[in-house]
Amino acid sequence: MGVYSYKAVDSRGKSVKGTLDAANETDVSTQIAKLGYLPVSISYKGEKGVSILDKFTKGRVKKASMKAVIVFTRQFATVIKAAVPIVEGLGVLAEQAEDAALKGALHQIIHDIEEGSKLSESMAKHPGVFSDLYVSTVIAGEAGGVLDKILLRLSEVLEEERETRSSIKAALQYPVMVVVALFIAVFVLSVFVVPQFTKIYIGMKMELPLPTRVMILVSKGFKNYWFITFPSFVGIIFSLKFFINTPGGRKIWDNFKFNMPVFGKVYNKIVMLRFASMLNVLYQAGLPILKILDIVKVTIGNVVLAKDIDRIKIDVADGKGVSGGILASKLFPRLVGYMIAIGEKAGALSAMLDSLCDYYTMEVRNAMGGLTALIEPIMTAVLGSVVMGMALAIFLPMWSLIGAMK
Repeated sequence: MGVYSYKAVDSRGKSVKGTLDAANETDVSTQIAKLGYLPVSISYKGEKGVSILDKFTKGRVKKASMKAVIVFTRQFATVIKAAVPIVEGLGVLAEQAEDAALKGALHQIIHDIEEGSKLSESMAKHPGVFSDLYVSTVIAGEAGGVLDKILLRLSEVLEEERETRSSIKAALQYPVMVVVALFIAVFVLSVFVVPQFTKIYIGMKMELPLPTRVMILVSKGFKNYWFITFPSFVGIIFSLKFFINTPGGRKIWDNFKFNMPVFGKVYNKIVMLRFASMLNVLYQAGLPILKILDIVKVTIGNVVLAKDIDRIKIDVADGKGVSGGILASKLFPRLVGYMIAIGEKAGALSAMLDSLCDYYTMEVRNAMGGLTALIEPIMTAVLGSVVMGMALAIFLPMWSLIGAMK
């Protein structure tokens, strides 16, 4: 739970300011709308003061697997289409759910609905199971009476997201294994092998080459100063994690994702697929375009792109349409802007977004396949370079010694 400050206007056009406690910006927008105001800007002020017990409990919130949520979404859409009462249908789905977090959430949702709550309100209480995008889609489906169709489309979007994440994990599996193997190799050589050679070289009182001096320094760091070396590694990792979670650090990190060598272009395609999919499912649900952009901004997962979406909202409010702001952005490919512009002019934005999603789905799949093929030779070269460096560090002095003896 965080504290957000907001600026809004009332029905008379008078400016209103205030602060609200909310889980995210979507929640803030909902609360402002209930007050009868139109939100102008929302900014995060910080985390609401909570006790240590609250933080511990919050950290233990269980998340449902994406696969379980996708299966539930498809089954729930079928239940609604068959005109089965929601409580009865949810009861059946809860009994057959294998994911513990999903099962618990469904039982609580059934209880809340029986107490008079709406389906979307009940789902919003379980962010570890149902995301902001999910809840917003359900809200739109309830309002338009097309919940079954919207849920089916949402399940397709979630499935695409799951496949993308699986592809990323598969692509990163080999590099992670190589890095772990390199660390173990350097540690073993530094602790058990290098000290033995060091004794010989020091006894000979010979000048050591640079690779050997570096290797000896690393060896001393691991063996003699482990109580400093290992805490330093852990401290650096946690410091980077903390920095990335700060507003300034998050902005730098999210901007770097677009400019990463090799990975940057792939990341851009993944984000564009996510943007087009979320925009499409919410547009088909019948939500107003400004509300859609608010939800997409919060759920897109990149603060730099979220700022561009804020600029797009301004253009939409000025009557320029979504495509105008996208074409003016440096992060959105021109293709996205052109296709949306065609859809807006032809009155077929949903069909054009479908085509855009299909295009980027294929692009992401091809990019992930090419990335996997590219990573393997790069990591092989890195592994070979490190191994060669360690070998030279150990044997260069020995070769020099043999040459001097000859």
